[in-house]
Amino acid sequence: MRTGSSRQTGQPSVPLRQTAQRDSNDPQVNFDIGRLSWSDLIALRSIRKRFLLNQPARRLSSGQPFQAGIRQLLPLMPSDDRVFVARVEHRPVGYAVFTVMNPDRRWALEGIGANLGIQDMQPVWEALVQCGVVAAGLEGTKRLYARAPCHSDLIPIIRSGGFLPYANEIVLGTRMLSLTHTSSRVRRQHRSDVWSIHQLYMATVPQPVQYAEALTSHHWDINPRFSASAIQAGWIIDDGNQVAAYMRAESRRESHVLEFIVAPRHGDVFPQLVADVLAELASMAPRQVYVLVRGYQQEFVRPLLDRGFSIQLEQDLHVKYTTALVRAPVASVVNFPQDVKEPAAKRAPTFLNGASLDPASGST
Repeated sequence: MRTGSSRQTGQPSVPLRQTAQRDSNDPQVNFDIGRLSWSDLIALRSIRKRFLLNQPARRLSSGQPFQAGIRQLLPLMPSDDRVFVARVEHRPVGYAVFTVMNPDRRWALEGIGANLGIQDMQPVWEALVQCGVVAAGLEGTKRLYARAPCHSDLIPIIRSGGFLPYANEIVLGTRMLSLTHTSSRVRRQHRSDVWSIHQLYMATVPQPVQYAEALTSHHWDINPRFSASAIQAGWIIDDGNQVAAYMRAESRRESHVLEFIVAPRHGDVFPQLVADVLAELASMAPRQVYVLVRGYQQEFVRPLLDRGFSIQLEQDLHVKYTTALVRAPVASVVNFPQDVKEPAAKRAPTFLNGASLDPASGST
């Protein structure tokens, strides 16, 4: 069993997969799939056909094979990157980059690419995705996620690997930030708000999406220092003892990424929420601002367009559930032989020497 990597990480090994193009009418190209090794790094830069996925929520270097490969191969440094490479005659011709996300160690497909000249790249991509699914299952992962632009060449490949679409997402962006606070109802998120936000999520988001995302209340915890390069913040509009609207921002050096939830009967507060959040973000260095709008939130696209946002990307969200072989117990009857003896005659023991004086004892 080969792993194709010079780094010892304690990750389960992934068997080297050998496959070929399926169409017998085309020239056959045999390739193998394995984990990244140091000898693959330079050649990965020559791959021209690339897709950067899971955007814009992740850092810009997430789906890049060279940067992710360096983080994975560096010794003595734990990495959440998983890079798999397709090779033809020991030369890399394709890659797939996955990222492991906390707290439940779910995997997300961050980037994929191939370079076979005039040959069909679909078999390479399919084999890379399948190799990632197998590796995730070996690490105990229960779910894998993949975002892909609608109507892209990747959609059939991702779905052929067992990924199921569960939501549609529109990414709107702008560099214009409002500087005016419009409402005193908007406040910062507190630690005690986590459960109320989760209740808003449970009451607002369709159940198939909830099942696919499998979020717990801890997902809404705000970490001011989310990572070395990102910070988080949240804002709330209350309705009595309940949360009527919520927006969270993850800010990196290159962009702010905003997500929101609004209760069905409180859609009128959304413009106030957006204006106040943008006003607070304007105090930071200028950068691109993205807002993620799910398909079941279509009514909020127009207020964002009116504020100067434009549609940047539309993508489909997919989930893949890993499976494990389960052996059902086989019921069987085992017969244990039992020796049955005649019951001994009941008698009282005697501790006297000589003949017993008790006639019932049977002594003569």
